[in-house]
Amino acid sequence: MQFEIEFNTDHLNRIMETVRREIATPQEMLGSIGESLFNANQKRHDAGKDPEGKDWQELSLVTLAQGKRKGGPLNKTGRMLASFHYSVNGDDLVLGFDESRVQGKLPSIHHFGTERKGRHPGIPKRDLIGFPDSDKNIVTDATIDHLTRVLNRVR
Repeated sequence: MQFEIEFNTDHLNRIMETVRREIATPQEMLGSIGESLFNANQKRHDAGKDPEGKDWQELSLVTLAQGKRKGGPLNKTGRMLASFHYSVNGDDLVLGFDESRVQGKLPSIHHFGTERKGRHPGIPKRDLIGFPDSDKNIVTDATIDHLTRVLNRVR
């Protein structure tokens, strides 16, 4: 007794070619990842939390005495946090702040903090962006979701 099995690899070849194209031109996938990371970071910013989920240091009494604030820490006018964005260029994904839209290097100053100088009390460090384990999971999930959508289109 003998069995003969034939495999038609056309579908597998189409799947492999689709995966090769996605790897060679990852802009759409990076856009999905960027959007997901942007949303997660935006939620943390809105809640006044750093990438690890810890609250940003409260505003000093000196800062509060100045009045005219749109919101809590890092939200005097809203311009700095509104400059947060992501962009995809080729195979590069950049997530950060557009410092050309805010005064000087304001996001960097707040991210790293400053020392006390003269009568200025300094600015406490308030991490604006990082890459915690939760963001690593977001990247994994966004990648899987994107590739699943792409592969489901292959017939």
